[in-house]
Amino acid sequence: MRWSDGDPLGHVNNAVYLTYLESARGGLVEDALGAGEWSSWILARIELDFLREIPVSVREITVRCAVLRIGNSSVRTRDEAVLADGTVAARAEAVIVVRDLETGRPRPLTGRERVALGRYLVVEEEPSPSA
Repeated sequence: MRWSDGDPLGHVNNAVYLTYLESARGGLVEDALGAGEWSSWILARIELDFLREIPVSVREITVRCAVLRIGNSSVRTRDEAVLADGTVAARAEAVIVVRDLETGRPRPLTGRERVALGRYLVVEEEPSPSA
């Protein structure tokens, strides 16, 4: 974490959580598709739940990202900021869209991109019916 991430209340500012989670999404795209590929993607939507505060005394957190769904030109992710004890401090669902760098418009994912991103696909379990 950076010194400037904290606020006067002694915890990480809420806007900074978005930066942390963005680094996880960018890392996933670059790990799957290669260095420099993140620049082709834009954030189209994000829904963020703040579950626990992150005190400024915390020196390190883990951010992680998984793919929930692969669409025609978009990918839905689940991003989490996790404290050292395993507590999830924030959880988001985001939609990122790949675009043609010349036109700035969304473009379809290639077969190679689908396969590479599919390695990060998680299957969510359906909640069991109540008895």
